Amino acid sequence: MELENMPVEGRAERKKKETRRKIVAVAIGLIERQGFNNTTMEQIANDADIARKTLYNHFPVKEAIVEEYVREISRGLAQGTFDTLDKLPDIRSRLLAALDKAYEWVEINPELTGICLGYRLKNMSKGSGYSDGETGTQSIMAEIIRKGQLAGEIRRDVSVTLLVAQIDIMRGVVVMDWLKDPSRFELRPQMANIVDLFLYGAIDREGAQ
Repeated sequence: MELENMPVEGRAERKKKETRRKIVAVAIGLIERQGFNNTTMEQIANDADIARKTLYNHFPVKEAIVEEYVREISRGLAQGTFDTLDKLPDIRSRLLAALDKAYEWVEINPELTGICLGYRLKNMSKGSGYSDGETGTQSIMAEIIRKGQLAGEIRRDVSVTLLVAQIDIMRGVVVMDWLKDPSRFELRPQMANIVDLFLYGAIDREGAQ
């Protein structure tokens, strides 16, 4: 595409994005210092130097701010993995790499993860979608599965969308269980088990031999 033909972002749109980024940065800073429950929307507006109405125009509740922050983290981690996909030999190693990187961050940030997942589940139960589309982890899993189908590593008669949804459900259940008591098991090894369950099913392959 010629540079002169590329769409130019308007000043109002740039300002809107800058304000959202500022809100997220201020809110996460407050939450990290004093905790989520002790942080109010009024504090966020004051520290961001914006009117409360402006804050609510961008985010209806503080959970939505955390969700956007986690989504941006997810996109950044996914991009880092995208750059290494072609260096990995098969679909299993690619899925393991993608999920290991994502859940390394989750293990360090259980509170933010729980807030984000709770907000998403609440919206899903109301039938609400996400205007920002898929998360970074979902996008990279879709690309990995697509590559796997093209290489003949994974069945092609099931859509990429459905396969991503399947692994999404499995990993979501594990994370919610882990969040109840992170000391009970290590999250990343369990995610490796989820990859094997997704690819090979529940059959005991060693016992079946």
